[in-house]
Amino acid sequence: MRDVLAREHPGAVVSISSDVLREYREYERSVTTLVDAAVKPTMRRYIANLSARLRAPFSVMKSNGGVLSAAEVVHQPITTVLSGPAAGALGAALIASTAGHPSVITLDGGGTSTDVAVVVDGEPSLTTEGSVGRYPCKIPMIDIVTVGAGGGSVAWISPEGTLKVGPRSAGADPGPLCYGKGGTEVTVTDAHVFLGRVPPHLLGGEIPLDVEAARAGIEGLAAKLGLTPERTATGILEISAFNQCNAIRQITVQRGLDVRDFPLVAFGGSGPLLACRLIDILGLPSVLVPPDPGNVSAFGLLTVDVKNDYVRTHVTRDLDLAAASAIFGELEAQAAEALDREGFTDHVYARSADLRYYGQAYEVRVPAPSGPLDESWRQAVVDAFHEAHEKLYGYGYRNDPRHGVEWVNLRVSGIGPITRPVIRP
Repeated sequence: MRDVLAREHPGAVVSISSDVLREYREYERSVTTLVDAAVKPTMRRYIANLSARLRAPFSVMKSNGGVLSAAEVVHQPITTVLSGPAAGALGAALIASTAGHPSVITLDGGGTSTDVAVVVDGEPSLTTEGSVGRYPCKIPMIDIVTVGAGGGSVAWISPEGTLKVGPRSAGADPGPLCYGKGGTEVTVTDAHVFLGRVPPHLLGGEIPLDVEAARAGIEGLAAKLGLTPERTATGILEISAFNQCNAIRQITVQRGLDVRDFPLVAFGGSGPLLACRLIDILGLPSVLVPPDPGNVSAFGLLTVDVKNDYVRTHVTRDLDLAAASAIFGELEAQAAEALDREGFTDHVYARSADLRYYGQAYEVRVPAPSGPLDESWRQAVVDAFHEAHEKLYGYGYRNDPRHGVEWVNLRVSGIGPITRPVIRP
């Protein structure tokens, strides 16, 4: 059908589900393909415009924690959804591992939102259960929870008369009252300025802040609430801190991880400002603040390998090792072809598989060893599944023959490794 469309309508933009998402579940597969089709024309214009201005080859960040050349990414724009926060998580992971912390929580606080991810043994956790708004997108992406708690989050009074913060944001323009650009609503940044937690100028004096405007706004809000201005400003920051804590709990406690085991890497324009309060609320062991926290996401882009993901649905309770070996071989051949096009001679393949207990509706993704497929390989993957299931849900059926294990998807990530920048310890 794609060939017919290419012949009859050469100008048409086509997304085909066997390219976009080669696994089952019709609704999710359809919606993921529709999102790909919806963003493709815009992405193509954007990339073409950028290419014309740069006049040099460049790469684009993907949501799976890899990059892809601009020439390739126009054919699969769905792989870039939510890719911005992924770069921050990867940059923070590299900084933390240099400081001797391979497992951390990353907190990227910006103007509009805060993005939180968890890194275990140097690798941010991945999910295929992501969504863009209300549209499920089953492509592999770094598992990031986003809350409307940034520097520009607006403080407002609910119809019941209580103080609320976010998720609406004043943005960068007009921005918080203290920016002096015509903002009319009190924000988290104004509370910081009022309490003296932010200096009266930013960027070494280049951006002076209007401290009086922040004070007037806080005092006006305090009068409506019947509180002192200091208590109002402290309350705004307290609510924002708890919003961030809820995001951190979603990515740790709800995933079977103990938040007290993980240092926090706080970065982004507003990320480190509430770090001390987060230590109090969550019992975090420590916090790392990189030297230039606002640049960590940009730095993260320089640390990323080229990475492509390939998947094939293969549902069975009794895995035929020869059939599985053939599927992995095909997926690795596809990955090799893409890496060759990108100019890589050194290829790395990371296998994984989605498994579930027979009768379950959703599966758990676990790494699969490289090398030939034999009985010990199968056992290693099944053992990893039991362990992951227990960690995630608090129970497993490792030694219960009544609950068989079912294989659902086989996956390969083709990685073209880059030389990472060296960080000064």
